[in-house]
Amino acid sequence: MSAASLARFELALQAAPQLPAPGAYAGATLERWRTLSALAAQDLAACKLAEAHWDALTILADIGAAPPPDARIWSVWAAENPQAPLQLQCQAQGARLTGTKSWCSGADITTHALLTCEDLERGACLALVDMRAPGIAIEGQGWQALGMRHVPTPSVRFEATPATWLGERSIYLQRPGFWHGGAGIAACWYGAACEIAQLLRRKLHAEQPHAAAHLGAMFSQLRAARGMFHALAQRIDDTPHAPWIEEVQALRSFVRGLASDIIERSARAMGPGPLCTDAAHAQRCADLAVWVTQQHAEKDDAALGLAAQAAGIVWEL
Repeated sequence: MSAASLARFELALQAAPQLPAPGAYAGATLERWRTLSALAAQDLAACKLAEAHWDALTILADIGAAPPPDARIWSVWAAENPQAPLQLQCQAQGARLTGTKSWCSGADITTHALLTCEDLERGACLALVDMRAPGIAIEGQGWQALGMRHVPTPSVRFEATPATWLGERSIYLQRPGFWHGGAGIAACWYGAACEIAQLLRRKLHAEQPHAAAHLGAMFSQLRAARGMFHALAQRIDDTPHAPWIEEVQALRSFVRGLASDIIERSARAMGPGPLCTDAAHAQRCADLAVWVTQQHAEKDDAALGLAAQAAGIVWEL
């Protein structure tokens, strides 16, 4: 990864080795999201690595597992390949991982990772692996994206690699924190979108009415999203054991839409100049365009729509 992103990532971890868990105390959720948003505004690559690190520590706390004392940089790898699942085999001498895990962001600097895999006897599970263990090979040829190019996301091949079984995969997916963490990622998207809008604000002149109209639309979207973040953070703080699934899904969908719209509006308002001459802005737009695809667009919107239908939700002020 780039030296600048790595330096920002390390500075972030020095300043906040572990963020407060959502709902840990009054104001904790918004404090966590504001930290993520501010880092994203500076450097989305560094933010993606830091968010995964802080998320891993929150997951371990949620499931009651203590991190190894020598763990320094964490990642969470939960993408699945149904055609070639990563296998975990528990033997007398301990658990062993065999197979390939795809989409392993930050594998080149990670010391410890939480990953989903398939236990041959107990089914889908969550495991912990020390990336300095034997039998690990990083396959870096598949990642060709220009967006998030400073966060190498290779496949990792394991060959009888020692690992620790943490429990069934449901302990990862069915935690309220799984959904709270999803909202935290939306806070990262929001921070980057704010910075894109700020560039237009700084460059705007009075004789540019069409650009001003784009900035006004950005203002409306960002202000609405801010209200959603604040309301959801308060709900999580008040009832941290509730997942708030529909609220998180709605927030992620809205922020994805505004992020894509703000990238497009910024180009229409400012023309090609910043995308061609401002490296930080161009990289921010490319990084954000890639990261928001983690929200599965119409697939996630369909799930939200079906949930609204099943719950008989009536919208009113």
